[in-house]
This record gives sequence, C-alpha cells and structure tokens, in this order.
Amino acid sequence: MNHLVNITKKELRELLTPGSLVSIFFIVILFVALGQGMSGQTEKAAAPAVIGIQYEGGEAQAGECVYGTTLTYKDLVEGAYIALYGDDADLENINIITPETAPYGDSGAVCKAVADNGYKYAISLPSDIGSRISASQPTVLPVYYVYKDGGVFSTVSAASANSYIELMSELLSLEILKIDYGITETAAIAAEHPLLTGGNSTHTLVNGKVYDSITPSEIYNAQMSQSMMVPIVVMIVISMVGSVIITSMGSEKENKTLETLLTMPVRRTTIVSGKLLAAAIMGLIYGIFYLIGMMFYTNGITSGVSSSVNLDDYGLGMTMVNWCILFGILFLSIFSALGICMILGAFTKNYKMAQTMVMPITVMAIIPMLVLMFSDWNSLPPALQAIMFAIPFSHPMMAMHNLVLENTALILGGVAYLAILDIVLVCITVRLYNSDVLITGLDKTKIMKRFGISGKSKGRRQ
Repeated sequence: MNHLVNITKKELRELLTPGSLVSIFFIVILFVALGQGMSGQTEKAAAPAVIGIQYEGGEAQAGECVYGTTLTYKDLVEGAYIALYGDDADLENINIITPETAPYGDSGAVCKAVADNGYKYAISLPSDIGSRISASQPTVLPVYYVYKDGGVFSTVSAASANSYIELMSELLSLEILKIDYGITETAAIAAEHPLLTGGNSTHTLVNGKVYDSITPSEIYNAQMSQSMMVPIVVMIVISMVGSVIITSMGSEKENKTLETLLTMPVRRTTIVSGKLLAAAIMGLIYGIFYLIGMMFYTNGITSGVSSSVNLDDYGLGMTMVNWCILFGILFLSIFSALGICMILGAFTKNYKMAQTMVMPITVMAIIPMLVLMFSDWNSLPPALQAIMFAIPFSHPMMAMHNLVLENTALILGGVAYLAILDIVLVCITVRLYNSDVLITGLDKTKIMKRFGISGKSKGRRQ
C-alpha cells in the first residue's frame, strides 16, 4: 500500500504542476468571463428593440385610422410593441423615419437610416391598408435590416420583426371583426383564436407526479445548459487525460525512464494502479473545474432568453448526492479511458508515435457526445443503445439526465459495467507490464515473430 501511495503521489506531482494548475484556473476564469460577456449579449438581444417606422403619408398618417374609425396607425404600432415587449416597454424606442431622412420606398436610404441610427430594423406602413382590406387584399409591409455580424444573434432582428408584424396583424384583424361583423372585442378575440392552450390547462407527468402549467419543452429549455455542457466537458477531459497518459508513456520510453521504473522492487500491479489513480484524480479535478466554468458559460448564454422554470420545483434539480454520484461515474469513466490509453501506449516507441494513438480515444468520446446532445437513451434503437452502453464515456454524459429522472437501473448498471471494465483493463495493463513489450516493442513479440514481421525477419528480407 505504501508503494501505491508513493507512486500515486509521484505521478500527481508530475501531472499537477504549477503550470497545469494555472491552466485549470485560467480555463475556469475564461469560461466565467465569456459567460458574463455572453450574458450581456443575450440580455441585449432580448431587450425591447429600438426600431424605425416609416409612414407613406408622413407623420400626419400616424393619427389617421387604419380601418374603421377607432384604430389609428399610431395605436397599431404602439399596441403591437406593447404586446411584444410588455406593458412597461418604452415607446420612445419607436422612431419615425421622416421623408427628409429617407423617401418612402427608397430602400437604400431607409437601410442607411437604420444603420446610422442603430435601429434593429425598420418597417414601412403604406397609406392604403384600409382600402386594401375593403378590396379583400393583404398588404405586404417592407422591412429593412442591416447585417453586421454572422453570429447566432444576427437572426434576432428578423425574428423580432416577424413577431412584431404578426401582432400588428392580429390587432388589425380584431378591428376588422368588430367593424365588419359588429361583434364585441371579446367575441372578436374568440373568433380569431377559438382554440387556446397554456396556463393551468397544460399537465405534464414528471417522475410519476403530474404538474400543472408546464410543458416538456419548457423543462427541456431549463435543462438545456446541463444536457449540453456535461457531454462537452466529458469529451474534453477524456481527450485531454488520454493524450497526457499516452504521450507520457512515449516520453518515458524515449528517455529510458520507464526501464528504470520497471527495475524497481515494486509490483507491476502497484505501478499500473498508481499511474492510473494519479491520472484519474487529475482528470477528475479538471472535470470538476471545467464543469464549474461551463455552468457559468452556459448560464450566461441563456440568461436573457432561458425559461424561468425552477427545476427543483419539479423534482428535477441536482442534489449534492446526485453530484457526488456524477463525479464518481466520471472518475470511473476517466479510469477506463486511462486503462485503454495505457494499453495503447504500451505499443508506442516514442513521443511522436504516442500522439497518433490518441485518435481512437478522442473518436470514442466524440460519438456519444454527438448522440446524447440531441437524443435520449430511451429513444435510441436497441443496437445503438448497446453501442452507447459499451462505450465507457457515454455513462457520465447521460448520468445527469438519468439521475434527475431516477433511472436507477441504468445508473447502477453503468457503475457496475465501468467497475468491471476498469478491473479488466488494469489486469490487461499489468500483464503487458509483466511482458517484454514495453521494452522490446511490439515487433519483438512471439506473435509478430510467428507472422514473420519481427525486426530480425525484416533485416533478413532486406
């Protein structure tokens, strides 16, 4: 046991250097800073937009009725804006584009006005909307944008403008129903929207209990940051620790330090276990800090547009016990990755060759990440479920979702599978360490000699 502790401490000192610890804290700080920056962007995107309105008949058109005798153009513009952003929306965000600034229909001049004044978009309102309604003809409203970036927030202006025009259309259709059919506003609303849902009329079964006023999409939106960040962090950690352990073995072979380690009066099982434990602890530390950083980052991205659903109210929040189980599964998964890497590293001859051996581990981590970010375990076909279960890196990726949904059988099955796989991998690695493969290389083994591809047979052919 003393040898195991000493080797583990030695490996940890080599892995957790001041430089590596600084890099961990740097990544966390970077994620936090990015999250705060993105939080400002999402809140800005969700804030009431500063827009431009252009009237064909000039500012005097604002006081004219669109259709009938009550609904003016100003009422239509302001009513739709309040319906879109709430009763406390600042109506000063609505700016009139005068004919002096941009003639009606001059798209170049209007777009320039949008760019110069920082409007999110501008809408032109013709003066013949009422006559078109009387002639049973729809009115197409010109909309003007300025494309300034290619990020995801570049789509917000178009979505906002479409929603704004839809709300103006609803207000106008209510006016048409009241005037043309002589019905009350309440009856007009019922005629326009005869079927409604939402509020207390929605019911969702969650973990055996029915909750009102919640839909699966709202729950998913609240869980989105968790379901996205865990697979990404696991993939990063698996790839990183796998690269570290394989390249470390390649360097030890190249520098002949591995031979010195193997000549020490210590059991090979202790050497292997110490190396794996140290690297797994390092990977777990990286995983914890990366998760913390990613939580700040994803919360920042979704802060302005995410659902206000509190997952704890529906029994879907992560408890301290759940977090401990998640990190335990992550540790077992990292241990499996390291076991595979040590087996692969046994066949490397130098540092350069070791770097090429990281690819299988990275691919194995990317596959479940891509699958589980867009699908659920229960929705997968049986064949794909078997593949996902066999890949050890899948289990921490889907652990959070299964923990909150209390899928105990799948969690326990995954833990048992990872524990057995870790033991098997340790046994295989110890067997390799007890052989001459680490020193002589793969081409000197009996199997390779039997197939005539050893180093000596190659020399005779030459």
